[in-house]
Amino acid sequence: MFYEDFLPILSKAAEKFRERAQKKLKYCITCQPYDGGDYIWFHGEETTIDDILDSVGCPERYREDISGHLHCPNCGKSGFEQYETAGTEDRYIIEEEKKISRVLRRYSEKLEDFRKHLEEYPSLALNHYLGRKLLKEIENRRVDSINLNSTSWSRARIVNQSKVFNSNDMHAPELGLSEGGRFHHPGQSVLYLADSDRLAMEEAINNPNESTLVWIQKFAQINVITDILDLRYEWNNMGQKSNEIMYALLISRYIFEKVIDRNNKWRPQYFITTFIADCARKAGFNGILYSSSRSYGENLVLFNPNNSFVASHGNPKVIIYEVPKPNKYDADLTSIF
Repeated sequence: MFYEDFLPILSKAAEKFRERAQKKLKYCITCQPYDGGDYIWFHGEETTIDDILDSVGCPERYREDISGHLHCPNCGKSGFEQYETAGTEDRYIIEEEKKISRVLRRYSEKLEDFRKHLEEYPSLALNHYLGRKLLKEIENRRVDSINLNSTSWSRARIVNQSKVFNSNDMHAPELGLSEGGRFHHPGQSVLYLADSDRLAMEEAINNPNESTLVWIQKFAQINVITDILDLRYEWNNMGQKSNEIMYALLISRYIFEKVIDRNNKWRPQYFITTFIADCARKAGFNGILYSSSRSYGENLVLFNPNNSFVASHGNPKVIIYEVPKPNKYDADLTSIF
């Protein structure tokens, strides 16, 4: 016999209220951290099962029976009592989801049209309404920027020749030598950095499923890097919350489109981002901080690599990039990017 076998059978009316209450129930006491035997409420908004049932308009006569049928979607706990402490979604998350829905309703079709326009006319971004709006917003500094105080960055290059690289080889390529990237045009001299060696390697390699040898150069940040356009996309650290169109670009993922084949010269995934970089340069920004589309972490592109913000630290070293072992418990959070 199982616990569920002893639960009262719910009527059709009661079942409807159970479904509504179950959607609101997100956490329970078991989900919370404990300190000396007492729980510390950390996840979600603290409430009770009875308050949840009250919020969905459940009649009093159904509440006791429905409580036993509810379960915590976070930890799996079941068998709640009517007045037991439980948790709903955090108010911040609820408000953020509402904001995301509102912004996407307003901009999703316009962004898609802008994306198609640039794919057909890559150099005519200002012929489109959103192109003109983006330039105006960035030029007038109605976008979020930050100053960086990090002390260490990394840069990687694939070992594809017998030459032993020195620190100069690991700096920004000279004008005219670089291929196009997410935030620069072919031939522009910019410096891309990552916040860890691992991320630097994952950004540099063409195929993350093949082991390879990689040069790694450490860079020490010697001055505060000012005026950096913030294009991070992290749930707890989202950039551009004060600007709707920039926020729409982040949540719609157009800034983080993956280039599947990096050997392909046609890269429409970069058309919006290179335009944003052009606008940022014109507005006087020193660079862009953005979330990786390949892994976890943050990347930095500096528009003027000759500025005295960072300096190479020591000589580059060769490291073996090893393919991460698959873990069935780890979801690939970048698979939808």
